[in-house]
Amino acid sequence: MYKRFTVQDLTTIQNDFIPHLYALIKRERCQWANDFFKLCFQEWDDVFYFSRGDICFRIHKKDGQLHLADEIDKIEVVLPFDKKSVIQSLIIKYVAKKERMVGQKTIEQILMDEFKAWNYQTIMDKPYLVYDIETTVADDLKAAEFLLAYAMYPRWEKMEYRAVMRENLKDFVDEMLAFDWYIIWFNQIWFDNPVSCWNAWYWDKEIEILNKKSLDLYLFFLKLTKKRIWLNKLSEALVWVQKTLSSGAEWEVLWNEYLRTGDQSKLEEFKKYCKNDVRMTALVMFYFLHYKRIFIDDEMYEFTMDDFINKSNNLVDDDKELKVQEQSIF
Repeated sequence: MYKRFTVQDLTTIQNDFIPHLYALIKRERCQWANDFFKLCFQEWDDVFYFSRGDICFRIHKKDGQLHLADEIDKIEVVLPFDKKSVIQSLIIKYVAKKERMVGQKTIEQILMDEFKAWNYQTIMDKPYLVYDIETTVADDLKAAEFLLAYAMYPRWEKMEYRAVMRENLKDFVDEMLAFDWYIIWFNQIWFDNPVSCWNAWYWDKEIEILNKKSLDLYLFFLKLTKKRIWLNKLSEALVWVQKTLSSGAEWEVLWNEYLRTGDQSKLEEFKKYCKNDVRMTALVMFYFLHYKRIFIDDEMYEFTMDDFINKSNNLVDDDKELKVQEQSIF
């Protein structure tokens, strides 16, 4: 999965696409990009470069188009092959130490600037919250025990966060049930909403209320692309933000250490993990709202705001749409 950049994006959004490409040019002992492309396409139209056993860059020529895919930053640039000299110009500027132009911003900075400009304070004129829960691991969802949650609320120009502990869960669920807003998360229709309700001693009626007002980013991605993906991979690819812990086993150790020792630093690290997940989800949503398109496997998926609402919220009557063959793109 890639962010598809224009040449203008390469000069305005902070990235390492040109440095990564230039490293390959030097590796092939070429002086400039044009020499490098001649070498690449001497025998093949699809060339892969590896670093420590993993693909780091793909260069592809098809139907008069040059495709350059940086597998590290997950950026793809597509331009007419006869316009490849534009890349040469960017390489020259980079070599001249002008690669960091004044005003370059990260994607996260661009999205947060939009947020502070009140562009994402509501969704279709409705307020919203983004939330995540952490639970014990259980094969049966009804046996999953709620541990803590975090919620983010847009407040003026800030993202206001609130921790929800076990003793506050029922009040938090009551709050979500009572207000007319969108509830945002990743896979909450099938996990977070029912688990939160069951742990607050609510059942199907309350789950249905939460699901009706939910915008589930996992469901949106699945229905848009017919592919499945986890939040961390989506966030890494689109906004370059990662989880604070690499696996569920790590947070489980933190929580058990906190219970065993009462060490507040373990609890704070666990809370930081959950809070960061909420921020990741909010940024991914901002990316969807800002760009309204996703690129995967050389295919572009465009959507409107109505598409975003409908695919995130309305569970289809015919379940066949959700019974797609799982395609791992992790």
